[in-house]
Formats: sequence, structure tokens, C-alpha cells
Amino acid sequence: MAPYTDIYTRTLVIALKSPPIGKNTSQVAVLTGVNPRTVDRIYSRAIAAGFELNELPIKILLHHVQDALKTGRPTKQAEEVKEQIFQQVRHDRYGREKSCADLAGGLSLQGVEISASTVWRVLRAAGYRKTKPTRKPGLTQEMRSARLKWALEHKDWTLED
Repeated sequence: MAPYTDIYTRTLVIALKSPPIGKNTSQVAVLTGVNPRTVDRIYSRAIAAGFELNELPIKILLHHVQDALKTGRPTKQAEEVKEQIFQQVRHDRYGREKSCADLAGGLSLQGVEISASTVWRVLRAAGYRKTKPTRKPGLTQEMRSARLKWALEHKDWTLED
């Protein structure tokens, strides 16, 4: 597979190869570090997308250099389902963590059929990572303040008290 050329490199290739500048394919390849066949392919795709060769000033628009549509199987999950998954994770974030199977089970109760592995893929694509579940829930703010109050009241205690 050919290395990926970003939009800026493609724009530079089109500008250098356009008639006002007039570099040939091999010169553009040396200047940009892109394979000569790739230079020709980028330039021909820009022309096919509507790039005007002899127009001055040179106007290279985004649709002349943008990526082609990606092929492949479309995702089955709608954005609403993904948002439901994220809401469940955010809602339970500081409570007890749930497994992907628990999240999938909760969604199936709401009428969304989704597997635990799909939930994991959605969360991983969103940047979430695996964590070990906590053994017990963390302290609430009330518990912390009660502990602090008790500690301050008993800070001067001795063994005889």
C-alpha cells in the first residue's frame, strides 16, 4: 500500500505541477518526496475534481485535494446508540464501574440489541480504556466529612481515654 499523502502535500503537488509554475513530474517528486506515479495520480484526480489548469490566480479548493470516500461495511450502530452507551458510562463513572456485558444488558432492556464486544469497540473508538472494577464503592462527600469531623474531635485522645 502506498504511503498516505496529507492534504497539504497534495496541494503543493498540484501547485508545483500547474502550468503557471510548470514543474514536470520528476521535479515535483524530488521537491516533495512523493513517488512520481503518485504525483501524476494526485494531479489527475484534481483535474477530474474540477481544478482549472489555466486559471490565474491558481485556486486549489478543498474538494480538489480531499480524501476519497472510504469503502467497507458501514457501522450498524446509530449515533443515538453510541450516545446512550456514553451516557451510561458517564452516569456510572464514579459509582461502581460496569462491564461491557452489563452495559449491553442495560441497553437491551431499553430495546437496543447490542453485544458486549460491540459496546467495547464503541468505547475503545471513543478513547475509553479497560480498568479493573473497584472492590467497593468509593467514599461519598458525606462520608469524607464525617470521617474528618470524627478525626478532628478525637485528635487529642490517648490510650487512657
